[in-house]
Amino acid sequence: MCDGLELQRVLGLYYSKEEVIYVSSLLISWSSNSQEALNWLNKPIPAFEHMTAIEACEKGLSEHILTYLKQIENGGYA
Repeated sequence: MCDGLELQRVLGLYYSKEEVIYVSSLLISWSSNSQEALNWLNKPIPAFEHMTAIEACEKGLSEHILTYLKQIENGGYA
């Protein structure tokens, strides 16, 4: 089981403190808990050629993931 600190630790590898708060809050609001949010980070995303969010961040695409999440939050298609 994951607590919110684990999720924030993982996100902190790629994002600023403010972005970590934004992304973790957003993912937790869309899922049932921080473990599910962490699981999402490790699921393939079709819009990113089936890379996971973590893989995209490792390839320097963290800003693209952030933009993707903002688009979904604003009613865009995932």
